Amino acid sequence: MGLMDFTLRRLAPAAAASTAAAWAGMTTLNDDWDDYFHSSSTSGGDGSSSDNSAEPEKIVILGSGWAALSALRKCASPNKSVVIVSPRPHFLYTPLLASSSVGTITLRSACEPLRALVEIAAQKATSATFVRADAREVDVMNKKVRATTDSDGMMLELSYDKLVVAVGAQANTFGIPGVQEHALFLKEAEDSAKLHARLLSNLEKAAALNHQGDRYRAEIDRLLKVVVVGGGPTGVELSAELADFAHNDVAKRYGTDISSRIQIILVEAMPRILAPFDESLANVAREHLISKGVDVRTGTAVTHVESKDVTLSPSTPRSATPEQKAAASAAARSEEMGALVWAAGIGARPLVKKLAKSLGQTDMRGLQVDEDLKVKGAEGVYAVGDAALSGFAPTAQVAAQQGKHVGRAIRDGSDSKFEYHHAGSLCSLGSGYGIAQLTDSFNVWDSLGAPTIGKDGNEVALTGRPAFVLWRSLYWTKLLSTSSRLSLGSDWIKAKLSGRDVVEPVLQRTVTLKQPVESFGTELRRNNTIRLVNKTEALATTAIVTDSVDGKKKKRFWFF
Repeated sequence: MGLMDFTLRRLAPAAAASTAAAWAGMTTLNDDWDDYFHSSSTSGGDGSSSDNSAEPEKIVILGSGWAALSALRKCASPNKSVVIVSPRPHFLYTPLLASSSVGTITLRSACEPLRALVEIAAQKATSATFVRADAREVDVMNKKVRATTDSDGMMLELSYDKLVVAVGAQANTFGIPGVQEHALFLKEAEDSAKLHARLLSNLEKAAALNHQGDRYRAEIDRLLKVVVVGGGPTGVELSAELADFAHNDVAKRYGTDISSRIQIILVEAMPRILAPFDESLANVAREHLISKGVDVRTGTAVTHVESKDVTLSPSTPRSATPEQKAAASAAARSEEMGALVWAAGIGARPLVKKLAKSLGQTDMRGLQVDEDLKVKGAEGVYAVGDAALSGFAPTAQVAAQQGKHVGRAIRDGSDSKFEYHHAGSLCSLGSGYGIAQLTDSFNVWDSLGAPTIGKDGNEVALTGRPAFVLWRSLYWTKLLSTSSRLSLGSDWIKAKLSGRDVVEPVLQRTVTLKQPVESFGTELRRNNTIRLVNKTEALATTAIVTDSVDGKKKKRFWFF
């Protein structure tokens, strides 16, 4: 008892100190100290001292992504009435979409309910409300937002003193025929569920057809071919997850006859993948993907997509001559595939285009903002993240920092120039491997012997397991709640110990009554508890019952 008491006395302070240090580190990393130590006597919207008896300043935030939630957390303060408008009721942790698409984690771990986050904001603000609606129009003259709750056109009208446009972006198909109709995307939670369902459905079909030997070889090969378009971090991480899924879980659950025939093709129009990274790191990623069986095709463009095939040709620059374009067209080839995932770029949402046009902009890629992130020509309107033409890359890191900047400006009643602090770039390559390109801000990288890279030699490179651990650790700390962190950690442990989730998401109820017999767990011809009978045998064992419908007799078959 004395030893246990002594141990507890020593361990308890150490555990408490470690927990406090971890919390402080996460708070510093996420730039959130002002959540705890900011003065409540903030300025009003005009820079004057706020009066609690005055009418609360009405803040409307459009969106539910990184920028919107960061703005919400910072602007929620006394004398602020905040309304967040979004068609989706959750915050989506986009870096985890690739993992959820193959069952490494559940979608629940990648989503945070918006109402829980708004409830926290309501504790600091005069009020905070979530409205599930799709913003359709912004009237900058009268400071009103019009939104619809459904496809029937039921309109809501919300007035604002300050408006934050943080609706993000949508997939850009570049007008390529068939992409919108036949491709799968990876921007929303439902996209991940659809991809997961398609992959598992195709695996089940291929496994069933495989029992017929070589009769359906071509169809099996088609079902097991996945084309990923876009060699950015999203496309690369998805390709790596697919390769891990094939080598580990498909081989275990479906057999090597199926797993060995899976083809993963990564298509990129540019000369190399991972353009945001240093070329040396991009080459490391390429070689690692190839070693995992991924067919990496750079300098290749998609020109047409059908439900079961895709047309690929050599990519050409915008300045290509007619002869070069003709040569590329002549070299185009069609390939059959079971799924095509489009991760090849983003474009402005309709709301952003409509607002930009009303403000007289000629560039429709986003809203033009000044150095304070205020929309030019629109009083009291800010644009952040992918919705803004701010000169920064369309990344979650930029969006989160811009959201916090605007949120603080609204909270404190004073605008200031936005300054972006780049921490680096990370990419998971699966199998406990990754790459990281980090700013040389801490001497710890020198102690690890990390080589310097970048144009000015002011960045360091990490590869292998250290980069993978850093990827998981950093993104884990970025989650917005303890419950999400526990859920994500549990998913990672479960996937490591017992494999990925291979339960096909139920996206639509299917009718099974038309099938004469259903068999579960083993193939029908080997299941001795169920047998098929021919019509002659059935007639001899038929139970005849009379239905009241039209006075006709129906035959019902009972087999045990």
